[in-house]
Amino acid sequence: MKTKISIITLVVLVAFLTAMTVQASSREDFYLEKVCPSLDNPNACDIVYADSPFEQLLGGQIVYYDRVYWENPAGYTFEIARVELRTDENHGMAIGQVRWLKDHGLFNFTQGSGLLDNLHATGRIDFMGVDLDGRYRFSLSGTYHIDP
Repeated sequence: MKTKISIITLVVLVAFLTAMTVQASSREDFYLEKVCPSLDNPNACDIVYADSPFEQLLGGQIVYYDRVYWENPAGYTFEIARVELRTDENHGMAIGQVRWLKDHGLFNFTQGSGLLDNLHATGRIDFMGVDLDGRYRFSLSGTYHIDP
């Protein structure tokens, strides 16, 4: 009986500490802009604007892998891909996924390393227009947190 009470107490304590850890890593807003395709990689987009605290992403890339893209008969575009978010000069990266659903996209990045160590980010991708050089500009806005 004492063992059962001890185990229950331990489980409750672990659950409480886990909840405290999740609360301790508060989510913050961020904003990026990318242009696609990259000038040096047709499977990547160049990051051309990054709000604080992600200035280190300026000049970096979002590289697409295993991209699946299709347009349905109604003209809606769908896309899903694994991605890597890379800082300029590859000082950090995070892996994730993007999905384009009709008129906007969704993204999530996890498992960061280097300058992006323990990064977790989620949010929305929106088409902004076509730049003067003919590349497509998109905004990425969302929230992030860094795991302790």
